Amino acid sequence: MKIFFLLKEGIAAFNRARLASVISVVTITLSLTLLGIFGALVENLAVEFHKFYQHAQLEVFLNPAITPGKLKDLQDYLKAIPAVDSVRFVSAEEALRQFEKDFGQDLAATLEENPLPPSFRVSLKSSANNLDAVDALIAKIRARNEVDDVVFARKIFKMVNRYFWVGVISILLIGLVIFVISTLLVFNTIRLTIHARRSIIEIMKLVGATRMFIKGPYLIEGLIQGAAGGLLASLLLRGLENLVRILISPHIVVAPTIFVFLFSLGIVLGFLGSYISINKYLHY
Repeated sequence: MKIFFLLKEGIAAFNRARLASVISVVTITLSLTLLGIFGALVENLAVEFHKFYQHAQLEVFLNPAITPGKLKDLQDYLKAIPAVDSVRFVSAEEALRQFEKDFGQDLAATLEENPLPPSFRVSLKSSANNLDAVDALIAKIRARNEVDDVVFARKIFKMVNRYFWVGVISILLIGLVIFVISTLLVFNTIRLTIHARRSIIEIMKLVGATRMFIKGPYLIEGLIQGAAGGLLASLLLRGLENLVRILISPHIVVAPTIFVFLFSLGIVLGFLGSYISINKYLHY
């Protein structure tokens, strides 16, 4: 019965001070939406980074005099490497056709022979994103007698790797600053709401009301405000996601865990904001 009474009083307190409650809910909503945006940025940046690495390839150029047996041995060796996703043989003739298609030049007619050697196109797994490990792998493959050279766009991947971490760290730092500012805003907004009712709290203390009797409705009110703010932030973020997918890229995705996190964080912020604020007026 006591729990239902506190719940009823909390809802009533929310309705009685609608303007203050709306301000609290709006503050929580905007703060959590900003956090959700930065969380989605980190998530999508990581996804695009891994997609980029899925296209990482080594071009393993072979000795033109390689025998079919040695070719099969080398192919099996490459496939057995844990970091390798797939291996495709490219004959000298196929390499020439691809060159003529890409550059529009009849290379064989100009040189009167095909200068392009056969090769293996080795695709790496997305988990193979450590450039030092890739360099070690290249050195290992290059040491094989059947291999003339191994080509890898190392500078491009090094640049992408560097800017990925710069972007992630920058977004996380900005997100942390916004989280701190948002938390302070939420706490101060709820504190101002409770401060406006300090006279009621003092009267209840004078007539002998227990701490829980006084605190309960405000804690329930804080939970309601936090839950409402978290829910609205999730809905707003979903709307922004759909808008970005229409206007910019259909591949933008916000994980369901982010929406659950925003809703849960809203409840926590609302409860803690009320708990800390009401304790200021309960020193007995």
